[in-house]
Amino acid sequence: MLQYEKEFDPVIAGRSSTEASAAGYAADDEVYVFDDERLVLAVNVALKTGRPLLLFGPPGSGKSSLAPNVARELGWGYHAHVVTARTEPEDLLWRFDAMQRLNDAQANALQVMDNYYTPGPLWRAFEEGSDRRRCVVLIDEIDKADPDLPNSLLGPLGSLSFTLPWDDSRQVTVAEEHAPLVVITTNDERELPRPFLRRCIVFELRPPSQQHLLRVAEQHLGAHYDKRLAELVADHLLGIRDHRAHTPAGPSTAEYLDALKASHQLHVTPGTREWDVLEAVTLRKREWRHTVPDAPRDSAHDTSGRRP
Repeated sequence: MLQYEKEFDPVIAGRSSTEASAAGYAADDEVYVFDDERLVLAVNVALKTGRPLLLFGPPGSGKSSLAPNVARELGWGYHAHVVTARTEPEDLLWRFDAMQRLNDAQANALQVMDNYYTPGPLWRAFEEGSDRRRCVVLIDEIDKADPDLPNSLLGPLGSLSFTLPWDDSRQVTVAEEHAPLVVITTNDERELPRPFLRRCIVFELRPPSQQHLLRVAEQHLGAHYDKRLAELVADHLLGIRDHRAHTPAGPSTAEYLDALKASHQLHVTPGTREWDVLEAVTLRKREWRHTVPDAPRDSAHDTSGRRP
C-alpha cells in the first residue's frame, strides 16, 4: 500500500450493485476500477506538478476512460478532443468559422470578429478555471496528429495563458491553483517530440489481469454480475491474448464486456457451439473465419448451380 497525502483518492469499489441495477449496465464514464496504486500516484503527481499526464498502453487498457472518471471522482468539469490527422494545433484552443465570415462578408453583414471563433477544450477549461471551477481535459490519440501539435501545447500549458487570435492585446489566463488537469493519450503509433515528453508525467497502463477484468465486470453489470460466467469469459480473453503474445494487442476490456453482456442476455455459455460464434464476433473479430466451423450445406437449397 503506497502511503502519501493524496489530492486524488478514488473509491476503488465504484458504484454499488444497487445503483448499477437501477440504471442497467454502467457506462464507461460511470465506472473505473482504480486498482493500480501506481496510476493513482501518477494522477496525483500530475495534479501537484501541473504537468499533463501522458498515457501509453495497449488498446482497451483504459486510457481514454481515465480522464472522465477522474473528473467524476473529483467533482470537476470535463472537456475532450479526439485528435485526427486533420487536427490543427489551434483546434485545441479555438475553431474559426471562415465560411460563415465569408458568407457574412458577401451579404455585407459582418459581425464582430469574436463571433466567428468557437472556444476549444483548453479555452473552455481556462475560462472555467477563472471562475474557480476546475476541469479535466482529455486530448485523445495525440500521436495521430502532425508532430507540430504536441509542441504547440507547450506554450499555453506552460504559461497557463494564450493570446486571443483577433486581439493581440488580450489574453485568456488561469491561475495555477485553478488550472485544468490535462490527460493525453497515445497509441504509440508515432514518436512524440522529446521536448513535449520532458514536460509530461508519463505513465504506461498494463494489459488487464483477470482480477481487474472481474472487478470491471462487477461494477459495470451490478446485479446482473455472474462471477462464474465472468471468470469463464475472462479466461477465454486471456487465452486469446497469450496466443497473440507477439502481435500488437489482444481483446480489450470493452470487448470483454461486450462478450459478457451478450453471453448473459442471450444465455450463451462457453463450451457450446453458440459460444464459438459469440467469441468469434466479440473477442476474435477478424479471426472468425478460422475459428467458426462452416454451417453444413443443405443440398436441397444449394443455389450454387452445382448438382447435389
